[in-house]
Amino acid sequence: MAVAKESTAQNVYKVPLTKVQRHLNIKDVILKIEENTEFRFSYSSKITDLGKELEIASPKSTVGELLEEVSRQTGFGFKQVNNHIIIFQPDDRTVKQKISEDGKGEVQGRVYDAVNGEPLVGVTVRVETVSGIVGAVTDINGSYRIQNVPVGEQILIFSYIGYNSISRPIFIDEKSPSSLSIRLSSALDDLDEVTIVGYRRGQSRALNVQKESFNLKNVISYEQIERFPDLNVTEALKRVPGVVTEPQRGEAQSVLIRGLNSSFHTVTLNGQRVASTGESDRETNTAIIPVGMISSMEVIKSITADMDADATSGSINLLTTRPVGDSVLFKATAASGYNHMSGRPQWLGSATYSKRVGKLDFVLSGTYQKDNRATEDIRHDWGVEDFGNGPQDVLAGLRPSLYETERTRIGLGGQMDYSINDRSSLYLRAVYNNYDEYEIRNDARHSLSDGTYPTPGLANRGRYEKVLREYNRITNLLSLNAGGQQDIGKSTLDYNVGYSFGTFNVPLREYYAFRHSGRPNYSYDISDRKFATVQPSEEVNLSDMDQMNFRYYERRRDDVRDTDKFATINLKTPYLLGDGRGNIKIGGKAWQKTKQRDMLEQRWTGFSDLTMAQFFQPNNRNLISGRYPINGEIDWVAGKNFFNQNEALFNLDENRTRENSDPNNYFARENIYAGYVMTDYHLNRFNFNVGLRGEQVMNYYRGNEVLFDEEGDYQETVATESGDISYFNLFPMFNLRYELSKTANIRASFTNTIARPMFNDLVPYRLVNQDNQIISTGNSDLQPSKATNLDLSFENYFQNIGFVSLGAYYKNLNDFIYNETIFIQDNSQFNGYQLVTPMNGESAYVYGLEIAWQQKLDFLPGFWSDFGIYANYTYSKSEAKIIVPVERRIALPMQTPHVYNVALQYNKGGFSAQVSYNWRDTWLDSVGGSASAPSIQELGELFLDRYFEAIGQLDFTASQRVSQNFSLFTNLNNITNSSHRHYFGDPIYPYRDSYHSFWGMLGLRYNL
Repeated sequence: MAVAKESTAQNVYKVPLTKVQRHLNIKDVILKIEENTEFRFSYSSKITDLGKELEIASPKSTVGELLEEVSRQTGFGFKQVNNHIIIFQPDDRTVKQKISEDGKGEVQGRVYDAVNGEPLVGVTVRVETVSGIVGAVTDINGSYRIQNVPVGEQILIFSYIGYNSISRPIFIDEKSPSSLSIRLSSALDDLDEVTIVGYRRGQSRALNVQKESFNLKNVISYEQIERFPDLNVTEALKRVPGVVTEPQRGEAQSVLIRGLNSSFHTVTLNGQRVASTGESDRETNTAIIPVGMISSMEVIKSITADMDADATSGSINLLTTRPVGDSVLFKATAASGYNHMSGRPQWLGSATYSKRVGKLDFVLSGTYQKDNRATEDIRHDWGVEDFGNGPQDVLAGLRPSLYETERTRIGLGGQMDYSINDRSSLYLRAVYNNYDEYEIRNDARHSLSDGTYPTPGLANRGRYEKVLREYNRITNLLSLNAGGQQDIGKSTLDYNVGYSFGTFNVPLREYYAFRHSGRPNYSYDISDRKFATVQPSEEVNLSDMDQMNFRYYERRRDDVRDTDKFATINLKTPYLLGDGRGNIKIGGKAWQKTKQRDMLEQRWTGFSDLTMAQFFQPNNRNLISGRYPINGEIDWVAGKNFFNQNEALFNLDENRTRENSDPNNYFARENIYAGYVMTDYHLNRFNFNVGLRGEQVMNYYRGNEVLFDEEGDYQETVATESGDISYFNLFPMFNLRYELSKTANIRASFTNTIARPMFNDLVPYRLVNQDNQIISTGNSDLQPSKATNLDLSFENYFQNIGFVSLGAYYKNLNDFIYNETIFIQDNSQFNGYQLVTPMNGESAYVYGLEIAWQQKLDFLPGFWSDFGIYANYTYSKSEAKIIVPVERRIALPMQTPHVYNVALQYNKGGFSAQVSYNWRDTWLDSVGGSASAPSIQELGELFLDRYFEAIGQLDFTASQRVSQNFSLFTNLNNITNSSHRHYFGDPIYPYRDSYHSFWGMLGLRYNL
């Protein structure tokens, strides 16, 4: 009997066998073939006589010849499906159905980790038939569902990077769905490296999701995040290709993706949108979220039609811990550390617990972080003077500052999943994050340009001031979601309602300013421009607090609230078309966002008898390697008590209050109604995702215009309204994934997105700055920028948990928003003022290249095989047109030409260590005007744009497993004390230099 073959795998008659024994049974034949070839056997439980003795009369040189002899002696039949061989009895009804492949059926199930029972996401489940391959990828619950499977006995093949692939026979019935759930074992479990296996198991899940996704994304597991010393989500994101972060006080705060700032990407939690947390922009500050609150994160770089269209640069999707099936999950972390600059401790604690009770799965998690930091900072201001030999650079001002910052993060999360039956489920999710930042700032301000410059290096009759600030910022982010999933025939319906609330609250921002009564003559030295120094004349004692006269007391309050309410519904239905298969998906979303700001800024002057001596506290700290004294500080409790008890003796500047407060207050409401149709289609190695999304937007904005009389005195504040504004956009989307092999993909995408303006640009406010003679206004007619996005990439995955990728992207933004400045020339009181209005301009573009490599170097010999590499590089270039002060082309602000990450890992037994380095290039921070210093003349046309200089940070982490459940770890950040530097136009004009020193932690982790 010949062996039936239904695949393109190597034919059994072409696979050689040697030394086949004369006497053996069927089990011996199976074992012989499996040990010496890649073939694997499956057979029905009805076949029991596998111990029957056989006599091989003559030598058999191939697998096919041996199986023919077995078939002749036993009557069994053999069918080859790829590398699988099915044993059947010729009269078996199942096999006859299978061979004829009449009728279609369905198979479904779940895939779990064999060790801890966690659902595995991204497992490829395939059935290889005569007409082609049908299959599915497991979802976030580890579930799969394959439809249109030929009836009869089939072989299900389960494959997963880092896990042993297995195949299982199953009978497909045309009348009712078949079910098969399995547990996959890690290919790494035999290493007896529990800590390392845990890390690689988590990363395996992440890379499988990344590999099987229709669209381009980077997926990072919590286990991967733990390998770096990053404590908040923004810090962790800077390790991802295409991502760069903006630091503040030594810690990453804002995220930029592919050269575009934080207003161009979206943030979702478990796929659902969350509220923004800024004063006037659309950014959700991920720095407020501790990494202990997430199980993985995705940076989605090409979107699909079922996603919000305002993800121009991408979307950050944060995934919280999911229920783990039948297993009980408990993990906890406790750590403490030290910050060298502040000399104060750091604290960290987190815990996650998950369990199943009947049909209910639940997860509870919590995280607490307290971080005490300090920053030493020096700022320079520059001017130009002519001493008879042409203009020369002079030092206009010097401002050493000390920031002492305390940051506290609290995260709480919970999730419940209820399985009604195999075809229906419900869920409820809640996540809350609180970020509390308290900071004391101590400035010593030397103003040389307030006087005169008799000769180079001298400035007479300057000014010396102390400006001290106490500041508290509280940010909250709440996300509530409820939804479910229901199978309806062959279709799947999912639905969700959600509520998200974000706040930016500044209950405390107070300033005390004092000025020395003397007018010091300064000598200054700018031979080292990064660290210019000043020396006041001896007759003026800057440390005499009795001479530091009160200038003003200022109090600011800010309360910003953002509320999102939304509902979504989606229906997915499978179909067959030609030789391929696919799913068509339709859905809709209704979303309302409201955002309002209530800000008050007040300044009091007067009280001429008050000096800094009344609240003085000694502080003999000299900043930046002892270069700059700060000459003491104040007791804030005493200072505030004095003001509260004597407020009637101070003079409130009402004009300034109204000018700086009312125009910043606004109310905005945006209603967005979206619908889409989308299909994914699989044809041989091609995987298409094509869709069309439509979004109807209806907006309303309310702001304020402050009116002053001709003498500049406040008259009234008038509310201004935009009226109802609406617009509609269509967004075609196309994503392609071509499978070069089982481990390699080529991806291409063409997507269309939108970038909506910031709220303070849309609100019809009017702000008159009489000191600077600038009028700023909003523009409710401002149109959103529309973007066309192209992507092309290659990726290849390694079985030892790694990958290499190369990709290119291009984005073209039409109606790019810029600030238009015109000079008012009329007979009004504002004649000669500048009018600044946000406008839609010409197009801008950004393009770039991303390269990534992540791999365990186990192909190296001996000691070196325990090392691993994590590396990526991003190149980007952008250009936009501005017309103020002159027309020119510039790079987009904060777009970074070069960024790279390199981490060298070592893993052996229960020990792991990693040295990592993150570097990003200089970027344009803000746009300025031209200058005319002599050095600038030598450099040619140069503008005093402000730049943020390149930054590199070296970090170290290590972990040692001390028992089956416990491990010790340590983190060390900013080992080389990398500084943050800004300059004007060229590095010879330094603006600001900040130092943070190093910090570290030592802690204990527990995993049940």
